[in-house]
Amino acid sequence: MKKFYLIAIITGMLTSSCGKSKEELELEKAKIELEKTKFELAEKEKSEELRVHEQKMNVGKSKKLAILKSMLKDISEAIKTTKINIEKTKEFQIGRSASTKEKQLFEVQKQLNELYNIERNVKNEVAQLEYFKTFDFQKTPQSIMEYIFDSAKKNNFSNFRYLVDPYGENDNDSNSICFIETMPLQAKNKFKTDLETGRIMGETSFDRDRAKIEFAHGTGSNTLSTMKFIKRNELWYIYGI
Repeated sequence: MKKFYLIAIITGMLTSSCGKSKEELELEKAKIELEKTKFELAEKEKSEELRVHEQKMNVGKSKKLAILKSMLKDISEAIKTTKINIEKTKEFQIGRSASTKEKQLFEVQKQLNELYNIERNVKNEVAQLEYFKTFDFQKTPQSIMEYIFDSAKKNNFSNFRYLVDPYGENDNDSNSICFIETMPLQAKNKFKTDLETGRIMGETSFDRDRAKIEFAHGTGSNTLSTMKFIKRNELWYIYGI
């Protein structure tokens, strides 16, 4: 009997010194399985969030396409009307001098050329919908505002199409920023003049995934406006003005 107890004690000591017990191994296995399950659930949730994000991005793209198609339709009608005006201007009018006629034709032809230019810009904007870019400065609303001011100074608005809410839930006023590249030169120059002296006023107001920034702009920075932002997939976008 004493021999039996001695063997049992030695066996226990050997088990303890040579490795973990069966219970300990089972517990570790259970912990590993639990961590694996947590990881898989987290990955599944992340994958679902990404899927929803991509779906909403596609909806936003469709909304922008609808706006651009509407613009193209309006431009097409304006081109037809302008062409009719050109033909009418060419017609003989009693009491109109040749120089006046030439001046009138020049102005109407200038309008037509501008419409063609806008049409090209809008068609280019449609093509640009196939691309999507993000930037480091979108990590904060303040950085976006500073980028807008700096771009106005440089007269370069090529990336503005990427700064507006990609889900297309932004207001109509902010679409003027999104589609600034489609605008005629006069409108772009006005935009440049209005924002190149812009500056942020006070602190940014945050409310979960929303933010507001008050800024001064215009001649002498004498106009105050508020830019609204929304956070999408960890980056900030313009949501409203």
